[in-house]
Amino acid sequence: MGIIKLIIIVLFVWMGFWLLKKFRKPIDRIKQKSSSNIMLACSVCKIHIPRNEAIIQNNKAYCSKEHLE
Repeated sequence: MGIIKLIIIVLFVWMGFWLLKKFRKPIDRIKQKSSSNIMLACSVCKIHIPRNEAIIQNNKAYCSKEHLE
């Protein structure tokens, strides 16, 4: 009878960890999406670049200094 109780306890612990892991994943995905960078199109060549890499002047985005000039 003791081995059956041990197996049941192990199964409940395993199910608890599995459920915790399952419900944690969607939260991690939401955090990753919200931290993603906005993409902007270069005003000259229309290539999309991350906002933090773009050169912005007069409300227009540029992918390089050459396109800014």
